Amino acid sequence: MALVAALLGVGGCAGTAAPTVPGPDRSRPVYPTTGDVVESPTPGESPGRDDHGGDDLTVPPPPAAQAARVAARFARAWVRSDLPADEWWRQVAEVCDDGFAAQLRTVDPARVPAARVDGGPVASKPPKGGAAEYEFTTDSGALTVTVTALAGRWLVTGNDFRRAIG
Repeated sequence: MALVAALLGVGGCAGTAAPTVPGPDRSRPVYPTTGDVVESPTPGESPGRDDHGGDDLTVPPPPAAQAARVAARFARAWVRSDLPADEWWRQVAEVCDDGFAAQLRTVDPARVPAARVDGGPVASKPPKGGAAEYEFTTDSGALTVTVTALAGRWLVTGNDFRRAIG
């Protein structure tokens, strides 16, 4: 108690106002306007982009010709409904980005509606701007595979299937 009283007496707390701390500057807009140029903290960092996720911005884009090969590899693995689930997933996940691979983890390969790819990739959206889409004819319909250029590689980021009619 004596120590507390001594500190209060030394600190001069009796009747004195606390020192003022400057508040935030409210004279400027909250968001940058066209007159406010905000420089990137890191050379090569794009404004509005979260490049703290491990993307290396210096990696050149992959060759466009590789996009079709990645899509074809996925298509051949996707139709392998004869494989055990873990093996099926391992084969399709090898060419997928992590998020899409995680979604495919829940797929039961026995429920994949096709068992064979009958043709090569046909670009429904040729590689441009880091994305491409390919169609494959299968024994029971059309498989669409979407690939995206990520960290210098083409990776599968989605697929769709349309059953053949008749």
